[in-house]
Amino acid sequence: MKFKLYREYGALNSPQVFNAFELGLKALGHEIVNKNEDVSVIWSVLWHGRMASNLNVYHECKQKNRPLLIIEVGNFKRNITWRICLDHINGLGEFANDENLDADRPKKLGIELKPFNEKRKKAILIATQHNKSLQWEGMPTMSNWVSNLIETIQRKCEYPIYIRPHPRCPLPGIEHEYRNVFRQTPQHIRGSYDDFDIDYDYHVVINHNSGPPIHAAIAGTPVICDSSSLAHPVSCTMDDIKDPYLPNREDWLIKLSHAEWTLEEISNGIPVKRLEKSILKQINS
Repeated sequence: MKFKLYREYGALNSPQVFNAFELGLKALGHEIVNKNEDVSVIWSVLWHGRMASNLNVYHECKQKNRPLLIIEVGNFKRNITWRICLDHINGLGEFANDENLDADRPKKLGIELKPFNEKRKKAILIATQHNKSLQWEGMPTMSNWVSNLIETIQRKCEYPIYIRPHPRCPLPGIEHEYRNVFRQTPQHIRGSYDDFDIDYDYHVVINHNSGPPIHAAIAGTPVICDSSSLAHPVSCTMDDIKDPYLPNREDWLIKLSHAEWTLEEISNGIPVKRLEKSILKQINS
């Protein structure tokens, strides 16, 4: 197959990953082209800054039914593992992680499920996300989403609510409009490229479909998220907010660990090899 890598629309940390991806394609016998590709490869679905032009590539792929592979930072170990997915980066995408699973892979990646946290603090965290991402497509403004969520929570539960805005997506100070609602300010982790601190010791963590519910569930905290989230298999619902729970997470973690790859694995073509069947099916449809 012929692949075009849209390197020019990648983030500052993308070159090494694109290089590994190209090595993996060549190891599998695929061709790298500058036009008339069978498969387009872009960096992220955040239509913002350097990556804004990827939106045009996305629309063109949709119009032509051309497979779109997306490289995205991993949820497990940011800037160490990377998601390689078809059509989307969350539960709406294809990761080819339903079969040929290694039960020991989470351990090999250094990921361990923490026990259910019975002593977590009696407060609720709402973690927002970037509103310029494809993951937020079809959603209301972030302010309206948070306001509606606060009102729903307060009808069901009296715990204090903390709002944690996305570090790069400002949120107006709507906490002042409600009682017992507070704001967290994410702090950049010194020495990291783009890591920010976050505490998951809450009664429940609520997020639409980005990274926080994945980390929270691994940390032993119940989560509430959308059906499009990769954490949805271990999510409870708003009706459970007074007494949230965590289902068995073992199979979920094993499957999720086959959606993220190291640079070495990417350069060996492992994630693309797993996705080849799905890519060919789309090309031939």
